[in-house]
Amino acid sequence: MEPQFKVKIDNDSARILKELAEKKRDEGLRVVFIGPPGSGKGTQAPLVKEDYCLCHLSTGDMLRAAIEQGTETGKQAKTIMDQGGLVPDEVMVNMIKENIQTPECKKGFILDGFPRT
Repeated sequence: MEPQFKVKIDNDSARILKELAEKKRDEGLRVVFIGPPGSGKGTQAPLVKEDYCLCHLSTGDMLRAAIEQGTETGKQAKTIMDQGGLVPDEVMVNMIKENIQTPECKKGFILDGFPRT
């Protein structure tokens, strides 16, 4: 079944994504959305997630969840964020590593909002 994009995406981008998905079908597709706040990363990621059965790893969502759950990483992140700083890539990489090992990410994943620094 060919993916149907729900928002306008240029033909070249759609073609490239389809070609990548075909090549990476067996080992899992890895997609990174990079852009400034408000550029559409969070809008496009759920659409691609649905079309390609990938897990969506939003660094912002992961940070909020870790803080809410009171994990050690969440406590570290909260301290840094409360001081107005950016959470270091090392902390984010560890969070991402934990998440990509889950069964939901077996077919691949989308990183949304990484790197943060």
